[in-house]
Amino acid sequence: KSQESCGGQCVPLNLPTGGGKDVVDCFANETGDADFSSVGDAHTALIEAVVGADDELMEKYLGGELSDDEARGCAAKAVAQGELVPILFTDACGDVGISAFLDALEFFCSSPMNGKQRKNGVGETQNEIAPDQTGPFVAQVFKIVTDPKSNIKYLSLRVFSGKLTSDMSLRSADLPKGTRPGQIMRCLGGDHKELEAGVGGDIICLAKLDFKISDTVFSAGGGTVAMPAFPEPMYSLALESKSRGDEDKISMALKRFAEEDPCFVTEHGAGGEMVIRGMGEAQLRTYLARMAKHHKLEVNTKPPKIPYRETVSGESEGHYRHKKQSGGAGQFAEVHFKISALPRDIDPDEYFTKKRFESMRDFRYDPELNYCFVDRITGGSVPNNFIPAIEKGIRERMEQGVVAGYQVQDVVCELFFGKDHPVDSNETAFKTAASMCFREVFKQAKPSLLEPLVNMEITVPGEKLGDISSDLTSRRGRMEGMDSAPGGFQILKAKAPLAEVMTYARSLSSMTGGQGSFSMELSHYDMVPPNEQAKIVAAAQKAKEQQV
Repeated sequence: KSQESCGGQCVPLNLPTGGGKDVVDCFANETGDADFSSVGDAHTALIEAVVGADDELMEKYLGGELSDDEARGCAAKAVAQGELVPILFTDACGDVGISAFLDALEFFCSSPMNGKQRKNGVGETQNEIAPDQTGPFVAQVFKIVTDPKSNIKYLSLRVFSGKLTSDMSLRSADLPKGTRPGQIMRCLGGDHKELEAGVGGDIICLAKLDFKISDTVFSAGGGTVAMPAFPEPMYSLALESKSRGDEDKISMALKRFAEEDPCFVTEHGAGGEMVIRGMGEAQLRTYLARMAKHHKLEVNTKPPKIPYRETVSGESEGHYRHKKQSGGAGQFAEVHFKISALPRDIDPDEYFTKKRFESMRDFRYDPELNYCFVDRITGGSVPNNFIPAIEKGIRERMEQGVVAGYQVQDVVCELFFGKDHPVDSNETAFKTAASMCFREVFKQAKPSLLEPLVNMEITVPGEKLGDISSDLTSRRGRMEGMDSAPGGFQILKAKAPLAEVMTYARSLSSMTGGQGSFSMELSHYDMVPPNEQAKIVAAAQKAKEQQV
Protein backbone atom coordinates (compact mmCIF):
# COMPACT_ATOMS: atom_id res chain seq x y z
CA LYS A 1 0.00 0.00 0.00
CA SER A 2 2.89 2.39 0.81
CA GLN A 3 4.47 1.65 -2.58
CA GLU A 4 1.19 2.40 -4.35
CA SER A 5 0.81 5.71 -2.52
CA CYS A 6 4.41 6.93 -2.23
CA GLY A 7 6.48 4.97 -4.77
CA GLY A 8 8.62 1.86 -5.14
CA GLN A 9 11.40 3.29 -2.94
CA CYS A 10 9.29 2.39 0.12
CA VAL A 11 10.69 -1.01 1.16
CA PRO A 12 10.14 -2.94 4.43
CA LEU A 13 13.31 -3.13 6.50
CA ASN A 14 11.72 -5.76 8.70
CA LEU A 15 8.54 -7.83 8.69
CA PRO A 16 6.40 -9.08 11.59
CA THR A 17 6.67 -12.73 12.47
CA GLY A 18 5.23 -15.12 15.04
CA GLY A 19 1.82 -13.49 14.95
CA GLY A 20 3.23 -10.01 15.58
CA LYS A 21 5.33 -11.05 18.59
CA ASP A 22 8.67 -10.49 16.83
CA VAL A 23 10.21 -9.03 13.65
CA VAL A 24 12.64 -10.50 11.13
CA ASP A 25 15.43 -8.30 9.69
CA CYS A 26 15.02 -8.29 5.90
CA PHE A 27 18.37 -6.58 5.33
CA ALA A 28 20.46 -9.22 7.12
CA ASN A 29 18.34 -12.24 6.12
CA GLU A 30 17.51 -13.55 2.65
CA THR A 31 15.01 -16.08 3.98
CA GLY A 32 12.72 -16.35 6.95
CA ASP A 33 9.13 -16.69 8.09
CA ALA A 34 6.93 -13.60 8.05
CA ASP A 35 3.28 -13.05 8.86
CA PHE A 36 2.80 -11.63 5.36
CA SER A 37 4.83 -10.75 2.26
CA SER A 38 8.23 -12.33 1.57
CA VAL A 39 11.52 -11.82 3.41
CA GLY A 40 13.47 -12.75 0.28
CA ASP A 41 11.65 -10.22 -1.92
CA ALA A 42 12.14 -7.50 0.69
CA HIS A 43 15.87 -8.34 0.98
CA THR A 44 16.34 -8.10 -2.79
CA ALA A 45 14.43 -4.82 -2.97
CA LEU A 46 16.55 -3.34 -0.15
CA ILE A 47 19.85 -4.30 -1.78
CA GLU A 48 18.76 -2.97 -5.18
CA ALA A 49 17.66 0.32 -3.63
CA VAL A 50 20.99 0.73 -1.84
CA VAL A 51 23.20 -0.06 -4.85
CA GLY A 52 21.11 2.30 -6.96
CA ALA A 53 22.75 5.17 -5.06
CA ASP A 54 26.33 4.12 -5.94
CA ASP A 55 27.64 3.05 -9.37
CA GLU A 56 30.60 1.14 -7.93
CA LEU A 57 28.39 -0.92 -5.68
CA MET A 58 26.06 -1.55 -8.58
CA GLU A 59 28.92 -3.14 -10.56
CA LYS A 60 29.86 -5.33 -7.59
CA TYR A 61 26.24 -6.36 -7.11
CA LEU A 62 25.81 -7.33 -10.73
CA GLY A 63 29.09 -9.26 -10.53
CA GLY A 64 28.01 -11.10 -7.37
CA GLU A 65 30.83 -9.57 -5.31
CA LEU A 66 28.82 -7.29 -2.98
CA SER A 67 29.06 -8.00 0.75
CA ASP A 68 26.40 -7.19 3.33
CA ASP A 69 28.78 -4.83 5.15
CA GLU A 70 29.39 -2.82 1.97
CA ALA A 71 25.65 -2.56 1.34
CA ARG A 72 24.99 -1.52 4.93
CA GLY A 73 27.71 1.13 4.70
CA CYS A 74 25.96 2.76 1.73
CA ALA A 75 22.45 2.55 3.17
CA ALA A 76 22.50 6.04 4.66
CA LYS A 77 23.58 7.47 1.29
CA ALA A 78 20.66 5.74 -0.43
CA VAL A 79 18.22 7.18 2.12
CA ALA A 80 19.71 10.67 1.70
CA GLN A 81 19.30 10.48 -2.09
CA GLY A 82 15.71 9.26 -1.83
CA GLU A 83 16.49 5.88 -3.39
CA LEU A 84 15.35 4.09 -0.22
CA VAL A 85 12.55 4.85 2.25
CA PRO A 86 12.74 2.10 4.88
CA ILE A 87 9.49 0.90 6.44
CA LEU A 88 9.70 -0.61 9.94
CA PHE A 89 7.10 -2.57 11.88
CA THR A 90 6.96 -1.94 15.62
CA ASP A 91 4.66 -2.52 18.59
CA ALA A 92 5.56 -0.05 21.33
CA CYS A 93 3.09 -1.54 23.83
CA GLY A 94 4.51 -5.06 23.34
CA ASP A 95 8.14 -3.88 23.03
CA VAL A 96 8.40 -5.45 19.59
CA GLY A 97 10.77 -4.02 16.97
CA ILE A 98 11.96 -1.11 19.16
CA SER A 99 15.63 -2.21 19.16
CA ALA A 100 15.46 -2.69 15.40
CA PHE A 101 14.05 0.79 15.02
CA LEU A 102 16.87 2.33 17.06
CA ASP A 103 19.46 0.39 15.06
CA ALA A 104 17.89 1.69 11.86
CA LEU A 105 18.24 5.26 13.10
CA GLU A 106 21.97 4.61 13.54
CA PHE A 107 22.68 2.87 10.24
CA PHE A 108 20.10 4.26 7.83
CA CYS A 109 19.75 7.90 8.85
CA SER A 110 22.34 10.29 7.46
CA SER A 111 24.43 12.53 9.65
CA PRO A 112 24.16 16.30 9.06
CA MET A 113 27.44 16.08 7.09
CA ASN A 114 26.09 13.54 4.59
CA GLY A 115 22.38 14.24 4.60
CA LYS A 116 20.38 16.64 2.49
CA GLN A 117 21.55 20.17 3.14
CA ARG A 118 19.07 22.91 3.93
CA LYS A 119 18.99 26.00 1.72
CA ASN A 120 18.94 29.56 2.98
CA GLY A 121 17.33 32.31 0.90
CA VAL A 122 14.31 33.12 -1.26
CA GLY A 123 13.53 32.17 -4.86
CA GLU A 124 16.57 31.57 -7.05
CA THR A 125 19.01 33.14 -4.56
CA GLN A 126 19.25 30.07 -2.29
CA ASN A 127 22.51 28.75 -0.93
CA GLU A 128 23.15 25.42 0.76
CA ILE A 129 24.03 25.66 4.44
CA ALA A 130 27.11 23.62 5.24
CA PRO A 131 27.08 22.13 8.79
CA ASP A 132 30.37 23.84 9.61
CA GLN A 133 31.06 24.97 13.17
CA THR A 134 33.24 27.82 11.92
CA GLY A 135 30.55 29.23 9.63
CA PRO A 136 27.84 31.77 10.50
CA PHE A 137 25.28 30.59 13.04
CA VAL A 138 21.98 29.53 11.41
CA ALA A 139 19.20 27.58 13.14
CA GLN A 140 15.45 27.10 12.90
CA VAL A 141 12.72 26.91 15.54
CA PHE A 142 10.69 23.74 15.04
CA LYS A 143 8.92 23.29 18.39
CA ILE A 144 7.62 25.44 21.24
CA VAL A 145 6.43 24.12 24.61
CA THR A 146 5.20 26.12 27.61
CA ASP A 147 5.69 24.58 31.05
CA PRO A 148 2.23 24.69 32.72
CA LYS A 149 3.75 25.07 36.20
CA SER A 150 6.37 27.77 35.60
CA ASN A 151 4.76 29.30 32.46
CA ILE A 152 8.24 29.38 30.89
CA LYS A 153 8.28 29.06 27.11
CA TYR A 154 10.93 26.66 25.74
CA LEU A 155 11.99 26.79 22.08
CA SER A 156 13.59 23.79 20.35
CA LEU A 157 15.99 24.71 17.52
CA ARG A 158 17.78 22.65 14.90
CA VAL A 159 21.27 24.14 14.38
CA PHE A 160 22.30 24.02 10.73
CA SER A 161 25.70 25.69 10.96
CA GLY A 162 27.97 27.73 13.20
CA LYS A 163 28.29 27.78 16.94
CA LEU A 164 26.01 29.46 19.49
CA THR A 165 27.21 30.65 22.88
CA SER A 166 25.27 32.49 25.55
CA ASP A 167 27.07 35.80 24.93
CA MET A 168 26.04 36.02 21.24
CA SER A 169 23.13 38.00 19.75
CA LEU A 170 20.30 36.29 17.84
CA ARG A 171 17.98 37.79 15.23
CA SER A 172 15.28 36.71 12.80
CA ALA A 173 13.49 38.27 9.84
CA ASP A 174 10.57 39.31 12.09
CA LEU A 175 12.78 40.36 15.03
CA PRO A 176 15.76 42.19 13.50
CA LYS A 177 16.77 43.61 16.86
CA GLY A 178 19.32 41.33 18.48
CA THR A 179 18.54 39.37 21.66
CA ARG A 180 20.75 37.24 23.90
CA PRO A 181 19.95 33.49 23.87
CA GLY A 182 20.49 33.03 27.61
CA GLN A 183 21.00 29.50 28.88
CA ILE A 184 21.60 26.87 26.16
CA MET A 185 20.10 23.49 27.04
CA ARG A 186 19.43 20.01 25.74
CA CYS A 187 15.95 18.90 26.80
CA LEU A 188 14.71 15.35 27.23
CA GLY A 189 11.21 15.53 28.63
CA GLY A 190 11.41 17.40 31.90
CA ASP A 191 15.19 16.94 32.14
CA HIS A 192 17.10 20.09 31.09
CA LYS A 193 20.87 19.72 30.69
CA GLU A 194 22.92 22.89 30.29
CA LEU A 195 25.36 23.11 27.34
CA GLU A 196 28.35 25.36 26.82
CA ALA A 197 27.44 25.84 23.14
CA GLY A 198 25.19 24.60 20.35
CA VAL A 199 26.93 23.56 17.12
CA GLY A 200 25.88 22.52 13.63
CA GLY A 201 23.83 19.29 13.77
CA ASP A 202 22.67 19.85 17.36
CA ILE A 203 19.13 20.18 18.62
CA ILE A 204 19.17 22.77 21.40
CA CYS A 205 16.62 24.39 23.66
CA LEU A 206 16.32 28.09 24.58
CA ALA A 207 13.92 29.73 27.01
CA LYS A 208 11.90 32.94 27.23
CA LEU A 209 12.48 34.14 23.63
CA ASP A 210 9.86 35.63 21.30
CA PHE A 211 10.64 33.60 18.19
CA LYS A 212 7.92 31.42 16.66
CA ILE A 213 7.82 28.05 14.92
CA SER A 214 9.50 28.12 11.45
CA ASP A 215 11.56 31.23 12.30
CA THR A 216 15.10 31.12 10.92
CA VAL A 217 17.44 32.41 13.63
CA PHE A 218 20.92 33.77 12.83
CA SER A 219 23.73 35.75 14.35
CA ALA A 220 24.67 37.65 11.20
CA GLY A 221 23.35 37.98 7.64
CA GLY A 222 19.75 36.94 7.08
CA GLY A 223 17.54 34.77 4.89
CA THR A 224 15.01 32.06 5.65
CA VAL A 225 15.05 28.27 5.62
CA ALA A 226 11.83 26.78 4.26
CA MET A 227 9.76 24.58 6.54
CA PRO A 228 7.58 21.70 5.33
CA ALA A 229 4.07 22.86 4.46
CA PHE A 230 1.62 22.36 7.31
CA PRO A 231 -1.91 21.14 6.53
CA GLU A 232 -4.61 23.78 6.68
CA PRO A 233 -6.85 23.37 9.77
CA MET A 234 -10.43 22.85 8.59
CA TYR A 235 -12.51 22.03 11.68
CA SER A 236 -13.93 25.05 13.55
CA LEU A 237 -15.64 25.77 16.86
CA ALA A 238 -16.97 29.02 18.30
CA LEU A 239 -16.35 29.64 22.00
CA GLU A 240 -18.32 31.40 24.71
CA SER A 241 -16.90 31.94 28.18
CA LYS A 242 -18.89 30.31 30.99
CA SER A 243 -17.75 33.02 33.40
CA ARG A 244 -18.12 36.69 32.61
CA GLY A 245 -14.81 38.52 32.53
CA ASP A 246 -12.69 35.53 31.48
CA GLU A 247 -12.54 36.54 27.80
CA ASP A 248 -9.07 38.11 28.01
CA LYS A 249 -7.66 35.13 29.92
CA ILE A 250 -9.13 32.74 27.36
CA SER A 251 -7.60 34.74 24.51
CA MET A 252 -4.18 34.58 26.18
CA ALA A 253 -4.43 30.80 26.68
CA LEU A 254 -5.53 30.22 23.08
CA LYS A 255 -2.72 32.43 21.82
CA ARG A 256 -0.24 30.28 23.72
CA PHE A 257 -1.67 27.09 22.18
CA ALA A 258 -1.45 28.67 18.70
CA GLU A 259 2.24 29.46 19.30
CA GLU A 260 2.89 25.80 20.11
CA ASP A 261 0.89 24.26 17.25
CA PRO A 262 0.94 25.60 13.64
CA CYS A 263 -2.20 23.56 12.95
CA PHE A 264 -4.18 25.34 15.66
CA VAL A 265 -5.59 28.77 14.78
CA THR A 266 -7.54 31.27 16.83
CA GLU A 267 -9.40 34.14 15.17
CA HIS A 268 -12.42 36.44 15.40
CA GLY A 269 -15.33 35.26 13.30
CA ALA A 270 -18.59 36.85 12.20
CA GLY A 271 -20.02 39.20 14.80
CA GLY A 272 -16.73 39.25 16.70
CA GLU A 273 -17.17 35.76 18.17
CA MET A 274 -14.10 33.81 19.25
CA VAL A 275 -13.32 30.94 16.84
CA ILE A 276 -10.70 28.18 16.98
CA ARG A 277 -9.70 25.97 14.05
CA GLY A 278 -7.84 22.67 14.01
CA MET A 279 -7.41 19.37 12.19
CA GLY A 280 -10.37 17.73 13.90
CA GLU A 281 -12.69 17.71 16.88
CA ALA A 282 -10.34 15.56 18.99
CA GLN A 283 -7.52 18.10 18.67
CA LEU A 284 -9.72 21.06 19.65
CA ARG A 285 -11.32 19.20 22.57
CA THR A 286 -7.84 18.30 23.82
CA TYR A 287 -6.79 21.95 23.89
CA LEU A 288 -10.01 22.99 25.63
CA ALA A 289 -9.44 20.27 28.24
CA ARG A 290 -5.88 21.56 28.78
CA MET A 291 -7.22 25.08 29.18
CA ALA A 292 -9.72 23.90 31.80
CA LYS A 293 -7.11 21.85 33.69
CA HIS A 294 -4.13 24.21 33.68
CA HIS A 295 -5.82 27.62 33.48
CA LYS A 296 -9.19 26.87 35.16
CA LEU A 297 -11.01 28.39 32.18
CA GLU A 298 -14.15 26.71 30.86
CA VAL A 299 -16.10 27.55 27.71
CA ASN A 300 -19.23 26.55 25.85
CA THR A 301 -18.81 25.55 22.21
CA LYS A 302 -21.07 25.87 19.19
CA PRO A 303 -20.73 25.96 15.38
CA PRO A 304 -19.28 29.30 14.18
CA LYS A 305 -21.54 31.87 12.58
CA ILE A 306 -21.43 32.01 8.81
CA PRO A 307 -20.11 35.41 7.58
CA TYR A 308 -23.05 36.24 5.33
CA ARG A 309 -23.21 39.64 3.63
CA GLU A 310 -26.12 41.91 2.72
CA THR A 311 -26.58 43.76 -0.56
CA VAL A 312 -29.30 45.04 -2.89
CA SER A 313 -30.39 43.90 -6.33
CA GLY A 314 -32.42 47.01 -7.21
CA GLU A 315 -32.35 50.72 -6.43
CA SER A 316 -34.40 53.11 -4.33
CA GLU A 317 -34.27 56.62 -2.94
CA GLY A 318 -35.75 58.30 0.09
CA HIS A 319 -35.09 60.64 2.94
CA TYR A 320 -35.04 60.78 6.73
CA ARG A 321 -35.45 63.74 9.07
CA HIS A 322 -33.95 63.53 12.53
CA LYS A 323 -35.53 66.05 14.91
CA LYS A 324 -35.11 66.03 18.65
CA GLN A 325 -35.98 68.74 21.17
CA SER A 326 -35.31 68.07 24.82
CA GLY A 327 -34.78 71.51 26.29
CA GLY A 328 -31.99 73.84 25.29
CA ALA A 329 -30.23 73.09 22.01
CA GLY A 330 -31.97 70.35 20.02
CA GLN A 331 -30.93 68.14 17.15
CA PHE A 332 -31.95 68.55 13.53
CA ALA A 333 -30.73 66.95 10.31
CA GLU A 334 -32.33 65.80 7.08
CA VAL A 335 -30.64 63.70 4.38
CA HIS A 336 -31.80 62.30 1.03
CA PHE A 337 -30.16 59.11 -0.31
CA LYS A 338 -30.26 56.93 -3.37
CA ILE A 339 -29.00 53.34 -2.96
CA SER A 340 -28.25 50.99 -5.85
CA ALA A 341 -26.29 47.82 -6.57
CA LEU A 342 -22.61 48.11 -7.49
CA PRO A 343 -21.13 45.50 -9.87
CA ARG A 344 -17.98 43.72 -8.74
CA ASP A 345 -14.57 43.89 -10.48
CA ILE A 346 -15.00 47.47 -11.64
CA ASP A 347 -12.49 50.19 -12.32
CA PRO A 348 -13.84 52.87 -9.94
CA ASP A 349 -12.14 55.78 -11.67
CA GLU A 350 -13.63 54.77 -15.02
CA TYR A 351 -17.01 53.71 -13.63
CA PHE A 352 -17.69 56.83 -11.57
CA THR A 353 -16.39 59.42 -14.02
CA LYS A 354 -18.53 58.45 -16.99
CA LYS A 355 -21.26 60.87 -15.81
CA ARG A 356 -23.15 57.97 -14.34
CA PHE A 357 -24.03 60.18 -11.38
CA GLU A 358 -25.67 63.50 -12.02
CA SER A 359 -23.85 66.56 -10.60
CA MET A 360 -21.28 64.38 -8.78
CA ARG A 361 -18.84 66.41 -6.69
CA ASP A 362 -16.77 63.59 -5.22
CA PHE A 363 -16.78 59.85 -4.49
CA ARG A 364 -14.93 57.55 -2.13
CA TYR A 365 -14.53 53.87 -2.98
CA ASP A 366 -13.80 50.95 -0.62
CA PRO A 367 -12.43 48.02 -2.65
CA GLU A 368 -12.69 45.55 0.23
CA LEU A 369 -16.46 45.96 0.52
CA ASN A 370 -16.98 47.16 -3.05
CA TYR A 371 -18.85 50.15 -1.63
CA CYS A 372 -18.93 53.73 -2.83
CA PHE A 373 -20.17 56.94 -1.24
CA VAL A 374 -21.07 59.59 -3.81
CA ASP A 375 -21.40 63.25 -2.86
CA ARG A 376 -23.94 64.96 -5.15
CA ILE A 377 -24.83 67.90 -2.89
CA THR A 378 -25.47 71.15 -4.75
CA GLY A 379 -26.25 74.61 -3.48
CA GLY A 380 -24.89 73.90 -0.02
CA SER A 381 -28.03 72.07 1.15
CA VAL A 382 -25.72 70.11 3.48
CA PRO A 383 -22.69 72.04 4.80
CA ASN A 384 -19.34 70.42 3.93
CA ASN A 385 -18.35 70.03 7.56
CA PHE A 386 -21.23 67.56 8.11
CA ILE A 387 -20.34 65.25 5.17
CA PRO A 388 -17.82 63.16 7.21
CA ALA A 389 -20.46 62.61 9.92
CA ILE A 390 -22.91 61.38 7.26
CA GLU A 391 -20.30 58.94 5.91
CA LYS A 392 -19.61 57.68 9.43
CA GLY A 393 -23.32 57.10 10.06
CA ILE A 394 -23.58 55.08 6.85
CA ARG A 395 -20.50 53.02 7.75
CA GLU A 396 -21.85 52.17 11.18
CA ARG A 397 -25.18 51.06 9.72
CA MET A 398 -23.38 48.92 7.11
CA GLU A 399 -21.44 47.14 9.86
CA GLN A 400 -24.64 46.49 11.83
CA GLY A 401 -26.53 45.26 8.78
CA VAL A 402 -30.16 45.93 7.92
CA VAL A 403 -32.20 42.82 7.19
CA ALA A 404 -30.31 40.15 9.19
CA GLY A 405 -27.46 41.88 11.01
CA TYR A 406 -24.64 41.16 8.51
CA GLN A 407 -22.09 43.48 6.89
CA VAL A 408 -23.39 45.35 3.81
CA GLN A 409 -21.35 45.33 0.61
CA ASP A 410 -21.65 45.84 -3.17
CA VAL A 411 -23.70 49.05 -2.94
CA VAL A 412 -23.56 52.70 -4.02
CA CYS A 413 -24.96 55.33 -1.67
CA GLU A 414 -25.61 58.74 -3.26
CA LEU A 415 -26.21 61.76 -1.03
CA PHE A 416 -28.05 64.28 -3.23
CA PHE A 417 -29.97 66.60 -0.89
CA GLY A 418 -30.38 67.59 2.76
CA LYS A 419 -31.36 70.29 5.19
CA ASP A 420 -29.72 71.74 8.27
CA HIS A 421 -30.59 74.18 11.05
CA PRO A 422 -28.28 77.05 11.98
CA VAL A 423 -28.55 76.23 15.71
CA ASP A 424 -29.73 72.66 16.17
CA SER A 425 -27.68 70.87 13.47
CA ASN A 426 -24.52 69.09 14.54
CA GLU A 427 -22.42 66.03 13.62
CA THR A 428 -24.35 63.72 15.93
CA ALA A 429 -27.66 64.68 14.33
CA PHE A 430 -26.39 64.11 10.78
CA LYS A 431 -24.75 60.79 11.74
CA THR A 432 -28.05 59.57 13.21
CA ALA A 433 -30.06 60.79 10.21
CA ALA A 434 -27.63 59.09 7.78
CA SER A 435 -27.82 55.77 9.63
CA MET A 436 -31.62 55.76 9.73
CA CYS A 437 -31.98 56.94 6.13
CA PHE A 438 -29.63 54.23 4.88
CA ARG A 439 -31.66 51.59 6.75
CA GLU A 440 -35.01 52.73 5.34
CA VAL A 441 -33.86 53.18 1.74
CA PHE A 442 -31.90 49.89 1.80
CA LYS A 443 -35.09 47.99 2.68
CA GLN A 444 -36.80 49.39 -0.44
CA ALA A 445 -33.95 48.49 -2.85
CA LYS A 446 -34.68 44.72 -3.02
CA PRO A 447 -32.26 43.61 -0.28
CA SER A 448 -30.75 40.15 -0.51
CA LEU A 449 -28.19 38.02 1.29
CA LEU A 450 -24.84 36.84 -0.06
CA GLU A 451 -23.18 33.66 1.18
CA PRO A 452 -19.51 32.64 0.99
CA LEU A 453 -18.68 29.87 -1.46
CA VAL A 454 -15.50 27.84 -1.03
CA ASN A 455 -13.29 25.90 -3.42
CA MET A 456 -12.75 22.37 -2.12
CA GLU A 457 -10.23 19.64 -2.91
CA ILE A 458 -11.36 16.32 -1.45
CA THR A 459 -9.08 13.26 -1.47
CA VAL A 460 -10.98 9.99 -1.03
CA PRO A 461 -10.58 6.28 -1.84
CA GLY A 462 -11.84 5.51 -5.33
CA GLU A 463 -14.57 3.17 -4.10
CA LYS A 464 -16.11 6.00 -2.05
CA LEU A 465 -16.37 8.39 -4.98
CA GLY A 466 -20.10 7.87 -5.54
CA ASP A 467 -21.00 8.42 -1.90
CA ILE A 468 -18.96 11.62 -1.73
CA SER A 469 -20.48 13.00 -4.94
CA SER A 470 -24.01 12.35 -3.73
CA ASP A 471 -23.29 13.96 -0.37
CA LEU A 472 -21.84 17.07 -2.04
CA THR A 473 -24.95 17.42 -4.21
CA SER A 474 -27.14 17.29 -1.10
CA ARG A 475 -25.03 20.15 0.31
CA ARG A 476 -25.69 22.35 -2.75
CA GLY A 477 -22.17 21.61 -3.94
CA ARG A 478 -21.07 21.60 -7.58
CA MET A 479 -18.42 19.23 -8.98
CA GLU A 480 -15.78 21.00 -11.09
CA GLY A 481 -13.22 18.31 -11.87
CA MET A 482 -11.46 15.16 -10.73
CA ASP A 483 -7.85 13.89 -10.71
CA SER A 484 -6.27 10.55 -9.86
CA ALA A 485 -3.89 10.18 -6.93
CA PRO A 486 -1.51 7.35 -5.98
CA GLY A 487 -2.82 4.47 -3.92
CA GLY A 488 -6.22 4.26 -5.60
CA PHE A 489 -7.33 7.67 -4.35
CA GLN A 490 -9.29 10.30 -6.25
CA ILE A 491 -9.12 14.08 -5.83
CA LEU A 492 -12.45 15.81 -6.30
CA LYS A 493 -12.58 19.53 -7.03
CA ALA A 494 -15.82 21.19 -6.08
CA LYS A 495 -17.44 24.46 -5.07
CA ALA A 496 -19.91 24.56 -2.19
CA PRO A 497 -21.54 27.05 0.22
CA LEU A 498 -19.51 27.41 3.42
CA ALA A 499 -22.68 27.01 5.50
CA GLU A 500 -23.12 23.48 4.15
CA VAL A 501 -19.58 22.25 4.82
CA MET A 502 -18.82 23.70 8.26
CA THR A 503 -19.01 20.19 9.77
CA TYR A 504 -17.68 18.40 6.70
CA ALA A 505 -14.56 17.05 8.46
CA ARG A 506 -16.66 14.82 10.70
CA SER A 507 -18.94 13.69 7.86
CA LEU A 508 -16.05 12.91 5.51
CA SER A 509 -14.27 10.87 8.17
CA SER A 510 -17.46 8.87 8.80
CA MET A 511 -18.08 8.20 5.09
CA THR A 512 -14.49 7.15 4.32
CA GLY A 513 -13.53 5.40 7.55
CA GLY A 514 -11.00 8.12 8.34
CA GLN A 515 -9.21 7.81 4.97
CA GLY A 516 -10.57 11.00 3.39
CA SER A 517 -9.12 14.48 3.70
CA PHE A 518 -9.96 17.86 2.25
CA SER A 519 -8.88 21.47 1.99
CA MET A 520 -10.89 24.56 1.17
CA GLU A 521 -10.42 28.25 0.55
CA LEU A 522 -12.79 31.15 -0.02
CA SER A 523 -13.87 31.50 -3.64
CA HIS A 524 -16.41 34.34 -3.73
CA TYR A 525 -19.80 35.50 -2.46
CA ASP A 526 -23.00 34.59 -4.28
CA MET A 527 -26.73 35.10 -3.79
CA VAL A 528 -28.44 32.92 -1.19
CA PRO A 529 -31.43 30.98 -2.63
CA PRO A 530 -34.75 32.61 -1.59
CA ASN A 531 -35.88 29.69 0.60
CA GLU A 532 -32.55 29.65 2.46
CA GLN A 533 -32.59 33.44 2.81
CA ALA A 534 -36.01 33.36 4.49
CA LYS A 535 -34.67 30.88 7.08
CA ILE A 536 -31.58 32.99 7.78
CA VAL A 537 -33.56 36.23 8.19
CA ALA A 538 -36.10 34.52 10.45
CA ALA A 539 -33.34 33.06 12.63
CA ALA A 540 -31.63 36.47 12.89
CA GLN A 541 -34.87 38.17 13.92
CA LYS A 542 -35.58 35.49 16.51
CA ALA A 543 -32.08 35.86 17.99
CA LYS A 544 -32.54 39.64 18.14
CA GLU A 545 -35.87 39.28 19.95
CA GLN A 546 -34.33 36.91 22.50
CA GLN A 547 -31.57 39.42 23.25
CA VAL A 548 -34.17 42.09 23.93
